[in-house]
Formats: sequence, C-alpha cells, structure tokens
Amino acid sequence: MNSFRSDVSVPANVIDYPARDMTITVGAAMTAGELDAILSRENQQLPIDAPDPQMSLGDLVAHDVAGPRQYGYGTLRDYLIGLEAVDGKGRRFHSGGRVVKNVAGYDLCRLLVGSNHRFGTLTQLTFKVRPRPVSQSLLVAGFRNLKNVEDALNALNTSATTPVILDILNRSAAQALLPSPIPELSTDSDRMDSTAFLVVGFDGPANACQWQNATLMRELSDYAAWVHPAQLPNASELWCTTAQFATLPHTPAAWIASISTRPSRVVAVTNVMHQAGCDVFGRAGNGLLICRPSSASDLPNSPDESHAIGMLHSLTSHEDGSVNVIKAVAMRSSIPPDAVTSLASKLQMALGN
Repeated sequence: MNSFRSDVSVPANVIDYPARDMTITVGAAMTAGELDAILSRENQQLPIDAPDPQMSLGDLVAHDVAGPRQYGYGTLRDYLIGLEAVDGKGRRFHSGGRVVKNVAGYDLCRLLVGSNHRFGTLTQLTFKVRPRPVSQSLLVAGFRNLKNVEDALNALNTSATTPVILDILNRSAAQALLPSPIPELSTDSDRMDSTAFLVVGFDGPANACQWQNATLMRELSDYAAWVHPAQLPNASELWCTTAQFATLPHTPAAWIASISTRPSRVVAVTNVMHQAGCDVFGRAGNGLLICRPSSASDLPNSPDESHAIGMLHSLTSHEDGSVNVIKAVAMRSSIPPDAVTSLASKLQMALGN
C-alpha cells in the first residue's frame, strides 16, 4: 500500500469560515497555531491539543492527534465533517461537506482520521468548532497508593462534576511534567512523593468552574492524600501543551510508546509499567497511556525499548487494545518467543486476569 505525506504543495489558507454556523474550511497545510489564532478572533476553538503549534492540520488528522481534553471533548473524528484529498493516481476526491448535518455518501472522514496518509494526500479540511470557554481550572490530586486512585476514578463515574481533563501520572512522570503547569508543586517534596496523581480540568463559566472545583475537592477527600487547585490561570492550557509535547519523537527519551486499553485497566497497567521503571501518564478516562523510560533515581533501571514494548504488547495480548510505538531506535535486542509467553503470563497474573 502506498504511503502519502502531507508536505506537498497544498493551500494553507482559509477557504470558508461562516463563523455563525460554527464551521471552518481550510487548507490542510495550515498549522494548528494558525487555525487557533483565526478561531480565537471569534471566540471559537477546535478543542484538539496539538503537541506543536507548527504541526499541520493534515498531520493532526492523519495521525489522529487528540490530547488531555479528549475526555470531555472527544477526538478529531468528532469534528472533521468534510475533506478533499488526492489519491495515488492524482485523482481528487471529497467526503462530507461544509455543513454539520451533511450525511451524503460514505463517511470517508472517519476512515482518513488516523490513516497515517496511507489513503491519500489531504488538501482541504472542514471542521465544526466550539465556543471558546470563558474560564478554565485545573486540580491535581496526590494518592498514597494505586488502590485509592482506582477508588477515586470509580467515584468520578457518579460525580456531579463534568471534567474535560482526567489524566493519571505515576510519580516519576509527575516529577517531570507537573512543574510547568503547576510550578508551586515543584518545591513541595512531600506532595511530589505521592505514589500517583490525577490531573482534572474543567472549563466553562467562572462560577461553574468554581463550583466544580469545590465539589470535586470534597468528593476526592475520602481517597486522595491531598488535592491542590492550580494557581496559574492558564494551567489547563499549560498542562495540555506539556503532556502533548512529551509525546513528540524529538524529545530526549530513548523510546516512547502508547498503549490503548480499557479505562478499567488503566490503574493496573500504570502499576506494571511503573514497577518496570517507566514514566507513565495519559488519559485515565479514555484508556490511552504513554510510556517512556524514567530518569527518576528511586526507580530501577528502565527496560530497553524491545523489553518495554514487549511488555506493552503482552498487556494487550488477551484483551482488546493496541500498542503504538511513537519513537524507537533500531531494535538491537529481541525477546525470544518463550520469554514473551512467560512475560505475558506474569503480567496477566499481575493484572488479576
């Protein structure tokens, strides 16, 4: 199958922007930062967390980039309503349209989201957009053990609050990522020594954010060792940027991989990969976790990439789920088949299956 790239000569301009209709059609070469600047003039947004504002919209769609806010807002499949692309023979084709209720033809939009440019070169994209929130807030909760994290996540299923961000981090990932959006925690060694963390974000009217903060702090008090509201007004935005930037291939980590699993298994997977010496962070509410080698001094040596990725594949060997290698050098070592079988058995026992 042919592979296509988005770095061809395609338009990056705004093609159609009926702001009152909450849709916009642009060239696929437009960057995420340019789109955000255009939408912000109308107090609108495409609620997708790009890891780099210079990333093209075509690449965002092709790689199905989402981010922390996908818990509350969904992914690009929820916002891409029309496209134009060119196939391997140079033929131009369209799917969807420029109105939200267009249902004509096959839904190729969902097919091309996450296709990694395999089916054609994207040239134009039409998104439905949302109002930009008036205010945002971010809470961080620290937990003494993962059992308390699991209890807290179960309690959130019946919470009166409606988070747009619900992320989990183990200790080493929190020490690496939280100081940027929440700098006041970087000097609090007692709090940062917690076993695991939840990052919860809200947006909407200021009074709604305040009520949700107070409600969630009360609801988490039975499980968390502490709950801290971020002081920076743009902490939510900083968290989304920090968490996404940590997944980019050009970050210093030797390897990076993601695992998609059921939300009910997020805590168990976090525990296994933490014990293996990895940073673990990601979407507690969606079941998407990022793993990378940890530099924390209190953890054992991180596994090399082949061992770690083998562990991740073992964690999904008997369950619905998948593993995506974001960054890796050439595999210099491999795990024998019998070792993989043994590893899978041990990991399933650790997960209680």
